[in-house]
Amino acid sequence: MLVVTPPLAVPAQLTALVVLMAIVAALYLTRAFGRRRRRHERREGRLLLRALRGYLRGERSAAGAAKVAARADAGAFWAALERLSMGPDRSALRRLAPVLERNPHGRLERQRLRDDSPWRRELAARRLGLLRTRASRRALRRALRRGPEMVALAAGMALARMRDRAALRWLLSHPEILARRSRRALAGLLTSFGRVGLPDVAAALERGLAHPLLELAALDVLGQGRYRGARDRLEQLLASGTMEQKVAAARALGLLQSVECATSLLAALRDEAWPVRAQAARALGRVRAPIAVTALAGRLTDPSWWVRRHAAYALGALGTDGQEALRRVAQTSPDPYARDMAREVLDGGLHLDVA
Repeated sequence: MLVVTPPLAVPAQLTALVVLMAIVAALYLTRAFGRRRRRHERREGRLLLRALRGYLRGERSAAGAAKVAARADAGAFWAALERLSMGPDRSALRRLAPVLERNPHGRLERQRLRDDSPWRRELAARRLGLLRTRASRRALRRALRRGPEMVALAAGMALARMRDRAALRWLLSHPEILARRSRRALAGLLTSFGRVGLPDVAAALERGLAHPLLELAALDVLGQGRYRGARDRLEQLLASGTMEQKVAAARALGLLQSVECATSLLAALRDEAWPVRAQAARALGRVRAPIAVTALAGRLTDPSWWVRRHAAYALGALGTDGQEALRRVAQTSPDPYARDMAREVLDGGLHLDVA
């Protein structure tokens, strides 16, 4: 009788070992290919940077630089532009626009601005901000109008880096496109347009901005930019605006460092809202208004600690007259809180700069 021998059973441990070795080998190969790809991208990026910088120095023709850029991998291409954008020559990207006008990577990102995913459209908008060509500008303006909000913000920032004042005017006229952005984000966007955008921001503020946060952001930007052309409107808002508008206007007037603002700031020292009084006192110190010494000294007895503090430090910034007023308060005031605040400033202060 023929006896059939059953096949040997493979131990479970050996099977697990084979599977584990296969996984380790796959991971090793994946990492090896990844390292190879990254080395290739870095090499391509160095070649592209050399070509673009050669063009900027006049050592390479536009056609030659454009050819190298077209052959580069997408990752190497955008990484090279990012490095140029962070370099000392801020005009480099603008000067490269004629070279990169027909670049295939830019054409692909313009197509991606119509992608189904808003996240991919946002990335495309960020990238096209590095490619300062006419085609990119047109595509970004369309993306700005279409939204959604995250894409509109990215497109707005990209156009701001291009100093596109037409895009800024559109944004100021259509604040609803960024209705959910914070005041800080809106101020950052307006600031990104640079000093060339300040006249447009001031003009929009003069006409009136329907979006409250955008209006406050505009006040912040005009103050930080020290745009004195907006002084009249700032003084109007300080006199008759809402409490938030008055605070922002007082802060902005202080940043203008214009002594002509002293009269309106002195009036704001008597406002019923303590945040307005505090910012008016702080601003008077910044504008170095000698006529404010007596009024500021009187505010050292204000019920609000912040008003007393800003008034005292403003007096400290007003030179001999202000310091003499502080000494009088420290020596003769019946209010212990006023005396303590005056002594703090005379002793060198705590140098807190908040609120």
